[in-house]
Amino acid sequence: MLSADRQRIILDQLYEKGSVKVSELSQELGVHEETIRRDLKALAQKWDIDIVYGGAVLETQITTPPVPEINMQLKRNKNYEEKQIVAQKAAALIEPGETIGLNSGSTVEYILDYIRDKKPLNIITLNVHIASKALLLDGVDVYIPGGKLRSKSGSVIGTEAAEFIRSFTIDKCFCGVSAVNLSKGICHPNFEEIAGNKAMVAASRQRYIVSDSSKMNQSAPFKMIDLSDVGGFIVDTHFPEEYREYMELHGIAVI
Repeated sequence: MLSADRQRIILDQLYEKGSVKVSELSQELGVHEETIRRDLKALAQKWDIDIVYGGAVLETQITTPPVPEINMQLKRNKNYEEKQIVAQKAAALIEPGETIGLNSGSTVEYILDYIRDKKPLNIITLNVHIASKALLLDGVDVYIPGGKLRSKSGSVIGTEAAEFIRSFTIDKCFCGVSAVNLSKGICHPNFEEIAGNKAMVAASRQRYIVSDSSKMNQSAPFKMIDLSDVGGFIVDTHFPEEYREYMELHGIAVI
């Protein structure tokens, strides 16, 4: 096993558990303990890791409270310029004739402002605000599941919504998020919206997270997907270097 592969495994365990032991890693990875110590020293030069007796601990822990859920109108006005940058980057990846998945959120909604030259398109969405805006675009067919609407987000929830999404083959999905962190992955403040989001990611050939940098290193009560479930993060110019390096190490594009 190459040192880069070992170090990626060690880093993942540190973010998952908060600490690692040299002896356990040596047995798990089938290398001498001194090799593990060298790996830990190399990781400590780039990451917030403390070398301690017998192993290492992660310095950085998420101490902020879970992100609150806010309504769509407030979302639209928050970090507006950053969201426009992200939306333009996302729209540039869309090709005419594709079937596109858009989950919910203001950043995802702004993508619609930049796709007028991409028709024809099929747009699959979980969100009534996004569906209503997409309906105003020429050459765009819009699909949205039936079911219960959440008033705060405007998203359709329930098992029927998830089943509806799974019936499509989606070329690219662009998913807005509430909280991302390297320990827990991509999280959401509302449990009822998890199933539909998971279904959209699973039904898509290419999967992108669209997010301004304020969503990084945040927490929310419910895990949506792992970071490894997506192929790329479409971000603004303030994307944290630690996150950029983590994505590069794990083969996740940063756009």
